[in-house]
Amino acid sequence: MMSDENVEIVRGVVAAFELGDTDRVLRFCDEDIRIIQAPELPGAPAELRGHKGVLEAFSVWPEQWDDYRVETVRIAAAPGDKVFMTQRTRGRGEQSGIEVEMDFSFVFTVHDGKISEWRLFVQEDEALEAAGLSE
Repeated sequence: MMSDENVEIVRGVVAAFELGDTDRVLRFCDEDIRIIQAPELPGAPAELRGHKGVLEAFSVWPEQWDDYRVETVRIAAAPGDKVFMTQRTRGRGEQSGIEVEMDFSFVFTVHDGKISEWRLFVQEDEALEAAGLSE
């Protein structure tokens, strides 16, 4: 079933990211991937494109933290070619030293075995709606 394959593709990109294997991350991403980031994120560009955009997004997230960790809380196939995921991010602010824990949700669109769109949300209900999973 295609939706299960799409979930496995997303699991693969998350595992590669956690290992810091950027080359493997990019192999899961379409050449012209579109990354859309939540407007609530300070200093994050609203939209990035291509493998260069993936690298830019990844460089921004962890560099603001000491002891940066992510844990997948929930992952589910969504209607069409979408995959919904919520991750818990933990870290200590590099400048402030303050421990922070925050959940982020994502909606991935998978096309021909590659991630073609990667949307980041601060509000899980917005992500569920974008994925077509809201009640």
